[in-house]
Amino acid sequence: MSYHIMQTRKISDLKGQSQIQVQVMDTGTPQIIYFTLDELEKDELPEELKEYIRGILPQIEDGRWRYGG
Repeated sequence: MSYHIMQTRKISDLKGQSQIQVQVMDTGTPQIIYFTLDELEKDELPEELKEYIRGILPQIEDGRWRYGG
């Protein structure tokens, strides 16, 4: 697997709703991918990345990689 969580943070949208933004390093295509957890339901992210995130979702929600915000 070529994905590794770098960090997560809470962000707010214009309506004041908070979400978790995830920053992932894709070492297979050297790039950093930013997305919010609600984007897991959309088709824009690679399926392998979605599976990786779903597998560690409880840890993300518990704040394991939250370093600010």
